Amino acid sequence: MCSGKTSVAKHLAHQISVKHIDLDNEIQKSKKLSINELFEKFNEIGFRNIENKILRKILEKENNSVISLGGGTPCYYDNMNKVCLSTKNVFYLKSTNRILADRLFCNRADRPLISSINNIENMLEFVSKHMLERSKFYEMAHYKINTVNLGIEQISNQIKSIIH
Repeated sequence: MCSGKTSVAKHLAHQISVKHIDLDNEIQKSKKLSINELFEKFNEIGFRNIENKILRKILEKENNSVISLGGGTPCYYDNMNKVCLSTKNVFYLKSTNRILADRLFCNRADRPLISSINNIENMLEFVSKHMLERSKFYEMAHYKINTVNLGIEQISNQIKSIIH
């Protein structure tokens, strides 16, 4: 949920010379539709079903890569459990609800669940509610990194120091 997962994953993959896989991009390539179009066509549950199938395929065939997931991915089906069992390095990039709300508000047009939120207070309420629901899944990650006041390079370096 706008925590910097994709940016950090791309940077880290480049740093350690492995492939980066972004789950949302893989879904879009597979279905030849944008995330917004997929939500419109299949609704959220249909999208989550597609997401689950593609995630499973990625986990079965990829073993030396950095994978970035969507913010909701860990919360559906048994996705987080499957990810945690498939690799020993699952990271939760933790931030404050306020920071996440500010980032999401600026990028809401591209996100189907929040595109209609029209003020920062409502965005903060949305984030707070979703973080309360999602945190139990996020906390299953093997490692938690507090990203407040850290840039992509610093976060990537912290992860690199853990995995090497």
